[in-house]
Amino acid sequence: MNKRKPISQREAHELKRRVAELEQQEDRRRNAWADSYPGGANIATVAVSDSTRAAIHTARLLKHAVVVTLSSDGHMLLYALPIARNKGA
Repeated sequence: MNKRKPISQREAHELKRRVAELEQQEDRRRNAWADSYPGGANIATVAVSDSTRAAIHTARLLKHAVVVTLSSDGHMLLYALPIARNKGA
């Protein structure tokens, strides 16, 4: 049997910090797949066609946020934008 050597307080604090950092990364990863956009607020709900729903679903599977703008003629324009990744993630 291989006995483990005790770790120092400094090593314990570093490990605790690293665990917290990894938990934050995991929370961000999970939020990217949530129905709501991380940090966003739902301001309206609109029913969409099956083809539009499929386009939005595909963008989300590709880890893109879907952004809506309004054209001058009243049409909603949907854009898929890559979700920014943290350098440490």
